[in-house]
Amino acid sequence: MRPLTFSDDTGNKEAWFPGDSLSAVDAIRQFMDQRLDDDSTTLRIEDEGSEEALVLLFDDGAVCRVKGAQSPRTEYRLVTNASGYRTQIAQFVRGGFAALDRHGPWLPDTAALERARLRSEFEESVLRRTHPRELRRRLEVLTRVDGREPTTAGEVIHLGFGNGDGDTVNAWLAADARALVVTYDHAGALISPDDVRAHAALYDGVPADVLALVRDVPETDTTRNVPHPDGGTLVAATGVFHFSGPCAMADGLVTRMQEARLSLEDTGVGRLLERFLALKDFTPAAVAEEAEWWGADDVARGFAATAALEQEQSATARLDQDALDRFCRIWADSGYNDRWDVHYVLFDSCTLDDAGEARDELLRSIRTLGLELVDAPPGAATGEVWVRTDPRIDNELERWS
Repeated sequence: MRPLTFSDDTGNKEAWFPGDSLSAVDAIRQFMDQRLDDDSTTLRIEDEGSEEALVLLFDDGAVCRVKGAQSPRTEYRLVTNASGYRTQIAQFVRGGFAALDRHGPWLPDTAALERARLRSEFEESVLRRTHPRELRRRLEVLTRVDGREPTTAGEVIHLGFGNGDGDTVNAWLAADARALVVTYDHAGALISPDDVRAHAALYDGVPADVLALVRDVPETDTTRNVPHPDGGTLVAATGVFHFSGPCAMADGLVTRMQEARLSLEDTGVGRLLERFLALKDFTPAAVAEEAEWWGADDVARGFAATAALEQEQSATARLDQDALDRFCRIWADSGYNDRWDVHYVLFDSCTLDDAGEARDELLRSIRTLGLELVDAPPGAATGEVWVRTDPRIDNELERWS
């Protein structure tokens, strides 16, 4: 242990030395209880001898670590709750700057921190919490309610609807579980149809094979095309959400929102799509009440048509029992369901070497069972495997959990 100093942003300062009656962590907590209030929202814990510091930024929901007095290295991390702050304090007290490498990556500047905040806020959104299977079902219903039919080009299904005022929601779903959802708010702050480079930049970060779903496609009643600066066209958008892995906002959209100080609501996704995803009971009556631009008869016909097709497709093939047992055993040993029960996460934080042959066995089982394997999120360990949850597997997992 080494001497530490604590200070807030109103001039209060206190020193702690090894051998004091309180431990360093308890002394910090006491300082916070006595000094921090509405006017004091920052706490700095410093090891002057090694020129290292941890700064708790309570108003920003973040921490900053600092290394060096001259041209200091500063890095940031989001913190979502009080427990997160306590963890950061304990790690710094125990091992200084280097000990803070645990619990996720650090961000190089406040701009990256703000982008991370926007992504973190999206993690709580209705769209992120909705399973792609249910998203597709509701989009199919709403497409038919709007008087349209799903269209298929190759192995890609296009669904879309509008509100009659020029605002639309469209989705392209590929057979390999990859998909793209695009919202278009014709009067929103993110509208940029006359600046083709700015518009194309909204799609930055979308994997090339997913972006291809909206490049040079025919216009429809719910889509309009905008010239792409490299030639061809791109579907006009104010919100871009891709499903190459867990649902995520396009990096370019996040950057624009940050630069313009906009929020998720400015994409139109809440007003145009999430209002229907948030309905606990997705019924004709609920949709008719939520969407004044559709008549009750239109809503009823859309639901009826979708229900008839779902009944035709309801039969499911029997799962291979050996593959099912292998999947469940590996899940029981190394897996869990993500916070929204949208994905099974297996070999969490494992490298490819850590996971070893068991990972290969898992991938074979996934293929045999016909489950939807998706990309692990950015920053995940190389051995992690993310699979969309399936009610048939859920029923079996109850025996293994």
